[in-house]
Amino acid sequence: MRLTGLSIGLGSVILIIYFAFASPAVIARWTGISYPTILTLLVAGLMVGSWLLNSGRFSAWLTQPMLLGGNLLFIFMLVLTILPHQITFPSNPNSYPFDAPAASPLAAVFLFLMLLLFPILFIDFMLFARQISLEKPSLHQIGGSFTVAALFFLVMVFFHVFTSIYDYAPVVGPLFRDRFWIVYLLAGLGMGLPMWLVRQETYPLGKSEISIPFTPILLGVSALLSLIALYLTTPRPAAIQSATQLKIMTYNIQQGFDVEGNKNLEGQLAVIQKVNPDILGLQESDTARVANGIYVAVRYIADHLNMYSYYGPKTTTGTFGIALLSKYPIQNPTTFFMYSVGEQTATIHAEITIASKTFQVFVTHLGNGGPMLQLEDMLIRIRDLGNVIAMGDFNFEPTTDQYALMTETLADSWLLKWPDGKDIPEISTDKRIDHIFVSPGIIILESEYAENPASDHPYMYTVIQP
Repeated sequence: MRLTGLSIGLGSVILIIYFAFASPAVIARWTGISYPTILTLLVAGLMVGSWLLNSGRFSAWLTQPMLLGGNLLFIFMLVLTILPHQITFPSNPNSYPFDAPAASPLAAVFLFLMLLLFPILFIDFMLFARQISLEKPSLHQIGGSFTVAALFFLVMVFFHVFTSIYDYAPVVGPLFRDRFWIVYLLAGLGMGLPMWLVRQETYPLGKSEISIPFTPILLGVSALLSLIALYLTTPRPAAIQSATQLKIMTYNIQQGFDVEGNKNLEGQLAVIQKVNPDILGLQESDTARVANGIYVAVRYIADHLNMYSYYGPKTTTGTFGIALLSKYPIQNPTTFFMYSVGEQTATIHAEITIASKTFQVFVTHLGNGGPMLQLEDMLIRIRDLGNVIAMGDFNFEPTTDQYALMTETLADSWLLKWPDGKDIPEISTDKRIDHIFVSPGIIILESEYAENPASDHPYMYTVIQP
């Protein structure tokens, strides 16, 4: 049992690093704090941790009670970092739409302390590995204990996935709706509790056992290079004084996967670069979580296109993931939520000013079938506004009641350009579910709807006169 517990502890350290700390963007998407800030704090924590471990005096001072307390404090701060951004969605449809609530200022304190404490992961890893070695297990014993640890690892991965795809996992999935934090509590306990199994004589870590020559210097150089690279790759869109036309594009990128299910973010970027939009709405773009591969599609696209970006809902809310990118500054961005029986849906609302004319831009992804209640929630925010551009994966076709309701307020930009229709190879235009709607009176210069194998959705763009 001791060996199994130690193996679970070792696996849990790897699990937490895999879930969050191997990619700072994951933590940025939990909290809405900028990626450069998260990366800088992680680098600072790593530098401090490296200096302490290489001091010799600190490593000799480590005791079981001290490390148990440190682990519990880290787990507590990890959960408290997530909880302020976790929304418990009301079951009453009349409570919608509502804006994403602002987090308490204390949330930033919890985040800072958690990032400061994260080097404890490396101390735990060293102690678990050393204690397992000192146990001198047989091949049979270590095989059995590592198998149990691997099963724990796999179950935790499934639990994490369920926090975002709960609607597609009957019975078990709904238990994890709005409970993103509980996965990290369980993973943290899997790491912290086995510390009781590490014997006291294992704790004195001599300097020669834990240090690599010049480690602080190497880490310092790596940290500096990382921060320089971050600065150099941060988008800095050039100011545009005037424009004769404005190209708007909507694209469901299917979490960066192509029509055959292969990761193809580069192909999707090529599609977007070819269109060269001024304003871009993305759907299914929350890739910074375990269920979707833990990489950052929005930042990748924004960096390559040199665009401003707003991610929309945080990953803790379990939504499809929507984002707004623009060559023009994104002003007053907000996220509001619509009533959802299945997967939680949201809409981005922001203002973009071009040549003294302000557009009200909405990006959304409605649930399967484009539920009427969700559309009505969205229209509550749209009806009294002018110069509206509403785009996204609406999940309803032009022959539906939802489409009829939407076009009572806004016009279908596609039909404004092609009132008599237009033949598109391999696409039935009466089956369109990706739309760009605009306020009546906005002049449409061009509109295209095209299929491509880089995603399972066609992309659409519309060119308007500002």
